[in-house]
Amino acid sequence: MRACKYFAWGLILGIVLTWGWFSFSEKNKAEPALPALAPASQQQAPFAIIYKFYQALATGREDQLSLLVTPELLITLQKNQFLQKWQQRRQQDPSLRFVFFLIKEQEVDLKTGTARARGSAEWVSARQGTLSVPQTIIILNDQGKWKIKDIKEQG
Repeated sequence: MRACKYFAWGLILGIVLTWGWFSFSEKNKAEPALPALAPASQQQAPFAIIYKFYQALATGREDQLSLLVTPELLITLQKNQFLQKWQQRRQQDPSLRFVFFLIKEQEVDLKTGTARARGSAEWVSARQGTLSVPQTIIILNDQGKWKIKDIKEQG
């Protein structure tokens, strides 16, 4: 009789603990900080600004670039004719389309408000196929908004 009593209590305790484990563990699940497959519009700053920059560049919306880059970088892009080169590329190959920026290495310092992403901008063209442009992008938190401070192309 005693063995049945202990077995019954053990069974009840096991059921209660198992139920508690499964019912309360879902409430404490932490969401990933940056979902890997989330679209750029749902991603958290600072790296989503890279996607927005290249989308504006690919679609010819150069007027939006001033919102995405620092004033110093905008002047530099205009001086070294970066924007004109991309306009010419789009005119020569209208099928040229930005796909994504593949981040291979990243670093964020929230204290100084800077971030760095090393990776490659991936473009697709009907004529040339897939184009990969390796770059390092420096991002700066400017008054609560992330902006691209520098773009360095790697040879």
